[in-house]
Amino acid sequence: MAVTVHTAPRDRSTVRRDEFAVLARLVTEASCHRDAAVELTGDPGTGKTRLLTLLARRAHEEGVLVLRGLSVEAEQAAPFRPFIEALGSLRSPDGIVLPQAAGLVRALAAPPDDPGAEADGSGRLTRQCQYFAEIRRLITACVAQAPHGLLLLLDDFHWADSCSVQLMEMLVRWPVGGGLAIVVAHRPRQAPLALRVAFQHGVELGSVEQLALPALTRCQSAELLGVRADAPGLEQLYEESAGNPLYLTELAANRPLPADGAAPGDDAGIAPAGRAELSTRLLAECALLSPPERLAAHAAAVLGSPFDVDSVATVAGTDRDEVCRMLTILCGRDLVRTDPGTGGLTFRHPLVRRFLYYTQSDSCWRTGAHRRALRHLRALGAAPVELAPHIVGSGNEGEAADAADLVAAVRSALALGHTEQAAGWLSCALGLLRAHGPATGAPEGLAGDPLHGHELWLQVVRALAADGDAARAGALSREILAALTAVPAANSARTAGELAVVQGALGHAEEGQALIAAAVDGLCGDDPARLVALRCQSQLVRMLSGPLPNRADIDALSRFVSHADPVTAAGIRALQALSAVFADDLGTAEDRLDAAAELFDALDPDEPTATSCVAYLTVLICAESAMGWYGPAQAHGSRALAEARLRGEVHLLPILLSVLAYTAYQAGRTAEGLDHAQQAARAARAAGRHDLAAFSEAVSAAAWTSLGRTASEGPRQPSAVNGLPRATAAVLLLAEVELAAGDGEAVLSLLLPEGAHRIPQPTAVYAARVYELLAAAAVMTGGDAELWADRAQEAANAVNLVEQQGHALLARGHALRARCLPDEATRLYERAHALLGESAVGLRAGELARAGARGRSGRDAVALDELTLREREVAELAGKGLKTRDIAGRLLVSPRTVDAHLTRIYSKLGVNTRAALVRLLADAS
Repeated sequence: MAVTVHTAPRDRSTVRRDEFAVLARLVTEASCHRDAAVELTGDPGTGKTRLLTLLARRAHEEGVLVLRGLSVEAEQAAPFRPFIEALGSLRSPDGIVLPQAAGLVRALAAPPDDPGAEADGSGRLTRQCQYFAEIRRLITACVAQAPHGLLLLLDDFHWADSCSVQLMEMLVRWPVGGGLAIVVAHRPRQAPLALRVAFQHGVELGSVEQLALPALTRCQSAELLGVRADAPGLEQLYEESAGNPLYLTELAANRPLPADGAAPGDDAGIAPAGRAELSTRLLAECALLSPPERLAAHAAAVLGSPFDVDSVATVAGTDRDEVCRMLTILCGRDLVRTDPGTGGLTFRHPLVRRFLYYTQSDSCWRTGAHRRALRHLRALGAAPVELAPHIVGSGNEGEAADAADLVAAVRSALALGHTEQAAGWLSCALGLLRAHGPATGAPEGLAGDPLHGHELWLQVVRALAADGDAARAGALSREILAALTAVPAANSARTAGELAVVQGALGHAEEGQALIAAAVDGLCGDDPARLVALRCQSQLVRMLSGPLPNRADIDALSRFVSHADPVTAAGIRALQALSAVFADDLGTAEDRLDAAAELFDALDPDEPTATSCVAYLTVLICAESAMGWYGPAQAHGSRALAEARLRGEVHLLPILLSVLAYTAYQAGRTAEGLDHAQQAARAARAAGRHDLAAFSEAVSAAAWTSLGRTASEGPRQPSAVNGLPRATAAVLLLAEVELAAGDGEAVLSLLLPEGAHRIPQPTAVYAARVYELLAAAAVMTGGDAELWADRAQEAANAVNLVEQQGHALLARGHALRARCLPDEATRLYERAHALLGESAVGLRAGELARAGARGRSGRDAVALDELTLREREVAELAGKGLKTRDIAGRLLVSPRTVDAHLTRIYSKLGVNTRAALVRLLADAS
């Protein structure tokens, strides 16, 4: 649930600091009794009023007198309205109305002979000049009553009456002096020509400074919303809003973003309040539209951007010339603009069109308008993507023939990556086909299959799954099955199986199994192959969603293998292998893995793979990886990844890439594992699979650690990955990261229950690895490393896997190190490295061996320095393999003397055999 955060509109700051700094200088100018004027321009919603409010607050704090006036749109606006509103609030410090202000307001409220009218004689012109001279004198007198200057703020001046515009022109051309600072805010597209000319003349005279509000930058947008600059979704919001603060907060209100400092998966986020503000503003803009203008606006909203005069006239059902006049008025009001890209017309912003469509028009009228728009655009040969919105908008008036256009539009939307749009159009097509049945002359496949071929609906549902839109994917899946009542039950069952696998990949096992159960109920008993496929897919769905299925249920599939198609038979063996691995039945697991691999490898690579092939291959990879069979796992993984991308099975990428990342890392291919892990984390977060994202991040953390670096972001707690068979591997990866950081207590907290000295027996394929890590942590914390080394050896002997034997050697090495026997520990590390090669654990063993060798070389060098010159000569000759008699002959001493020297050498160096002396001298050289 999103948390609403009150952002800039409710605090005392603004993200437009540069523009505010320009305005703030006016306060200084006024307080120094110097006149200044700023023309503040910007589109609706860019923050002009916000800046005026902050400026008024700053002026109050500096002691500058502030007067504010607002122009309003009205059919008969009173002359000088914004000036009267502003100057009417002028008071003395003790709150008394000043005579000068009262006289000025009376003069403005009762102008003689309309001073704003064009003079048609010398008498009127004279009276007009005298009137404005008197107004200027009164304004000067009012400014003189403000000891620290006067700031006049006039907002929405594009709606000002002609008298106000003429008075503003006078103040711009002939400043009154004494410290009158003026800020006039308006929309440049709607400002009258006379006002724009007056300000331009002021710029040329040097009495006016122009300040146009540009679009916000991306950083300003993030600050306005209170999110990180790299927050997911911010880029899209920024592009859609075009940097307009009002539109940005309105869009963000419907799409909460992670709050500053929150992780993408956290619940804390923002939903800025913006909808009420935007609706109120647009209601004000549309309040004075005439019925013909409103009709043209509603017809244009039905068409959507861009639109043209002829189309609007057709949808509105009125005269073209009349519509042309109405659209010209709408352009003048800046509700409609010319599209520079197409030369047609468009709304100021899509949110304006949405407001006019949903808030200002009648739903029944819209239905007929969409039908008229559909007929008009179809006659013009418009593309299906242009017709589809009007078919959807037609509601119950839609026809069966419209389904063909919707199908074509769905394909186009998928190609453009507009998944949500494609899903909506497909849902409408299904509704039409349920209501009217297949159309005569429908495209190939549509009459027999209401989804126009097997792949269309599958692509849409898979795309929704890849986007993490589980709710819409589930709803669309149910609609698809409901639309398949007219097709053979076998086809419906195949559909249910495919949809169920997608639900499983999303982590929704119950939803997927419900789809399969409904298909099983409708399947006749004379199709055993399809029935077996559904039973197998039911177990597959559970595995993909997280927890392992019940082993008895999986083993029960064995009696149906003879009826299964090749892929389903391979899938059954893969599921049985994975189940056996985590049931510690490794003999059965090996047999099932071999059988599954043989069946998958026998499939014809040139033939399209059958249902769920990639998903079953993923199961096989999981089992092979758990057994430490990284070579076969990588080979099958490469094949599965290529097929998943070729077939568009993006929903399987989170789990497939995460397993491939773990496999590559464990095999010692660290860079490849890191690349897969980063891809997997992105795909998993997009699909809403935060458990798989956490697992991938654990692989990333381990990979960065093995490269001698620290990941900028990495999981530190294992709770996010609990509940999956891979959770054990994820915890072990995190423990290895902590071990490399030298934090033995963190390793114990990850692997041991709080306060416990014993742990439940781990899964057999991971047990030796668990105990080895506990032994290493015990060395750091002063625990019983010997206990864990014994358990590691027992676990390794039970499974007889090479990798686990290597962990047992490492564990025993840790125990020897704890007993201060570094040389013996180093030799075990060397054996482990020789056994494991360049795998991840083999590389760790090699590093431990090298560290031990470096330590031993250092100790040996110190010991050799303690030898006398004669003892060093004897030791060097013995190190070359010479016997005692030969050494005596070389040194011209007796053999008894050589033996005495060797005895002292052995004592000083801590060795007891000549072979050990040879190794020591070789290591020290």
